[in-house]
Amino acid sequence: MRSLTVMKRIFGIGTLALIAAVSGSIPAQAAVSPIVGRWQQLHTCQELVDALNALGLGALAPGMVGDYFPDQPFEELAAKYDLCEGAKPQQHSHFFTADGLFGSLDQFGNQVDDGTYVIVDSNTFQIGDATFDYSIQGGTLQLTPVITDKQRRAALRHPEEFTTAGWMVSVSYPGTKWKNVPCEGWC
Repeated sequence: MRSLTVMKRIFGIGTLALIAAVSGSIPAQAAVSPIVGRWQQLHTCQELVDALNALGLGALAPGMVGDYFPDQPFEELAAKYDLCEGAKPQQHSHFFTADGLFGSLDQFGNQVDDGTYVIVDSNTFQIGDATFDYSIQGGTLQLTPVITDKQRRAALRHPEEFTTAGWMVSVSYPGTKWKNVPCEGWC
């Protein structure tokens, strides 16, 4: 404690506070986020439609289920009585690298999304202007999109177009669980 008193006299309290703040913000070794890895699930069309409906984005469903019906346009899908009739479940995965890369792999193992992510806090990350809450328990990940009113309004104005809100739901499949699987070179 005597050395702290001497240092206060020499450097002044403001300088000591700055030194303490800077040294406290430089970790000896950066911790790796628990989201780093590859996460996989078997998607169903109905899970996506249910999630869109639960988030007040049901009007987007015909444009969001296109992966299940690649040869059918929005208008044709919108006219279906049972939107998901004939849809087969599809394996899908996301990967997060320690250096901040994000990507998605379709049922054929092709990369279909890429970008960077930033950890906001212990249960939130962002990809561009999309924010997601997440929880990890026992090797499973759950994602919840944090859709703003502005993003929701933009999506509902143009349900047949690609929008951030629709993409957030299709990335997260809220209410479902993603299993941690081997990276296989992706993360």
